[in-house]
Formats: sequence, C-alpha cells, structure tokens
Amino acid sequence: MYLCEQTILTKMLLRFILENFCSFDEPVQFDMFPNMKRTTFSEHIYQQKVPVLKQAAVYGANGAGKSNLIKGLSFIRNFVIYKDFISKIDLEQYIFKLKDKKSKSLSLLVEFNQNDIYFIYSIEISLNSIEKEALYLSGIGDTEATPIYERKGNLITFNKEPSPEVATAIYKLLKKNPFSSLLSLNKEFPIFNDNRVNIASQWFNKMFDIITINSRIPILIDLMRKDKALIEFTNRLFSKIDLGIDRLKVDTQDFETWINNQHIKAKKEIPDDFLASLKPDEGIVHFENERQIYSIGLENGIRKVYQFMFEQMGENGYKGEMNIRSQSDGTVRLLTLIPAIYDAMEKGKTVAIDEINHCIHPSLIKKLVEYFASSKGTKGQLIFTTHETCLLDQQNIMRPDEIWFAQKKDGATQLYSLNEFKLHNSISIQNGYLEGRYGAVPFIGTLE
Repeated sequence: MYLCEQTILTKMLLRFILENFCSFDEPVQFDMFPNMKRTTFSEHIYQQKVPVLKQAAVYGANGAGKSNLIKGLSFIRNFVIYKDFISKIDLEQYIFKLKDKKSKSLSLLVEFNQNDIYFIYSIEISLNSIEKEALYLSGIGDTEATPIYERKGNLITFNKEPSPEVATAIYKLLKKNPFSSLLSLNKEFPIFNDNRVNIASQWFNKMFDIITINSRIPILIDLMRKDKALIEFTNRLFSKIDLGIDRLKVDTQDFETWINNQHIKAKKEIPDDFLASLKPDEGIVHFENERQIYSIGLENGIRKVYQFMFEQMGENGYKGEMNIRSQSDGTVRLLTLIPAIYDAMEKGKTVAIDEINHCIHPSLIKKLVEYFASSKGTKGQLIFTTHETCLLDQQNIMRPDEIWFAQKKDGATQLYSLNEFKLHNSISIQNGYLEGRYGAVPFIGTLE
C-alpha cells in the first residue's frame, strides 16, 4: 500500500458538529476520518497520530443544507476571530425554526490539531447570552477531553488559574463584551497564561479559510504581483488543467501614460481627490462584472497601473495577450479560488469552498480536484460543496469516504457519508447517485 509521504502534519480539521444551526436540528457530524480498510487512493490520507483525509466533497439537492455546513464553519471561525461578530449579525436567523418546541440556542463544535496538539472548541449561543464556550485538549477517542477553559455565561473555570488582577480584568472585559469569544478578547488583552490557547487561536486565524460563492479578492492583482511563488503556482495549475492560457502575468504601466494613451474613460471613473491623496500603502481598485480590471498604487512616489494579462495561443503557434475583460466567468471564478488552493496545497491550510464548480466547466473541476489530491506536495485540506457528478469516480478521483451527502427530512438537514454504504470498488458511484440509490437528490413532482 502506498502511503502519503507526508507522515507528520500539524494542522488539520478532524470533525465538525452542528446542532440547532440554520437547517440543522439534532446534532449532525461531518468529519475527515478515513476508512482505513479501503486501499484505493491511500495517498489521499495523511498518516499522523489520527489519520485524516486530504479532501471531502458534499453533494445534495438545492436547499438541502450543503451551504449551511460551510456557513457553520464560517460562523465558528468568525466568532473566534472577530469580537464584534455576534453584535453585527441577526443571530435569530441562524437558529433552526421548523419545529414547535424551538431550542433557544445554537451549538457548534470543531475538533482540530495545530502544532501536533489536538483541540476541541465548542460554543453554545442563545439570543440572550453566550451560554457556553469551551476549549479542550482532545482525548482523540482514547481518553476524556481535558478542559483548558470552560465558560458558562460570565463564569469561567481555567486549567491554569490567572492572577486575581487578571481575573478582575477578564470580568470587566466580559461585562463590556458579553457576546465576544474569549479567544477574540485574548488578542487584545492577555487573558490566559496558557500558550495552548494561543496555539488554538492560530489555527482559526491563520490556517482555516472559507470561500463562499460570492467571494472576491479586492487585492488579487497586488497579491499576485507581490508573491512570485503564488503566480508561479497559478501558471503551473493553468498548465495542469489545460485552461488554454499559456501564462498569466501582472502588467505594470506608468499611470499617466496608461490613462492618456488608452484609458481616457478611466479619468471619469477615478475621483481626482483619490489620486491626489494616494499613499504608498494604499491603492485604488476598479471592478466590472465581478472581476478586478485594474489597480492603481504608488511605487517610489510614482503612480502605477497594474492589470492581469493572459498569454494565449492562437493560430499557427501565435501567442497573443488578452486582459481580464476577455476571459470567461469560469476563468475569473477559478482565478479567485487559486490563492485558497495555493494556501491549502503549499501552506497546509484547511480551506472550505461553497459551490466549487460555480461557473467552471466540469472537466476543469475534475482536473483541479485530481491535481490537489494526487500532488505529493499537498500539505492541507480541501472541503467543498458541489453538484458536479463527474467527481463521483472512485476508480480515478475520489474515495467513497471523501464523499458526503446532504438531504432534508421534515425540514432538517441530514448529513451522511458514502462510506456508510457497502460498495464494491468497481461500482459506478456516479450512476448510483443519479439513480437515487444514496439519496440527496431533488424530488421532481409532476405538473398538472
């Protein structure tokens, strides 16, 4: 059996549990645990203390709750990172409503590892208060979880007790910020004298990312311009998935030359006071049709214009350059996903993408997923929702334990893995799914 060469990894999502959140009623678990009895695509498994999968796909009909899984991951991440997150949302919209006896609070739990330490972080939030927030050292199935801290309302118990002065400061912080997570407050004031709390926070802040269907990156041009490794990765990926683009580059021109020669219209688009007040660490970005057309910044006191140029093959080997206005929506969508894919493959991040196939041709998504999972250098995880059935190929692309389904019963989302079904390794999962053998497909009634 071939095993993934990366046998020591330190940053992974293990499982996520949702209860009374959006379309999830009773507790529902999603996890990245492989079935070690399956021998196909063993390189899709990271061999560490607790083996975990590189990737997972979630299928289901429209409205089944796939996006709510991603929304739940985003919710717990935002709660940890931003102290004002709860105060800026309508919390009631996140609580399950389709039953007579409604629960008053939502509950989320995530298990992960960071720096070879396994953590469990859980929250329980009602409209009136943070009912519970806790960080544990996970026993990873062998022993009971050990509390690092537990918060119930304003009452907190610590594994390592703070000094009386710090305890008083914590009480004042919570009184002032009753709906903030302790992890977010800890960034502003050192509440904990336990470095394991900082290590856990690092995973949420630096190693976990969410991409929604409407995500866009306002600084994408500058990101590519300043990070040579990222643009080199982009060109390798374009080559691997056969997008028809030979090379992507960021073209740089002096602003005055650019605007006088070919972009007179831009003078009306860019306010003069913006240009006059431009600082070295600032920029002006212009979007059209959800794509970044150009950005303007300062280099050594001189205004510069940056824009993407795509080198593409024409007749008889001719190579021409086209700007982003000439690219398809699929190419633009793929371009916005690349920094996240790069972070997952090269930096070891866990990345969750909602509707990864949005605007992108099935053959390109197939090659993208195949490239991620088959590359020996991949360090992180990719979790995505999709309708793209061409990925349901256990002979060439995905293991059954990497495939999840979402469907509704009595208005509540059920989430289950294809691994729960007894499948021979020669069976066509795609045909079985389309025939409704595994559920999670839309029911279409007759029109009378």
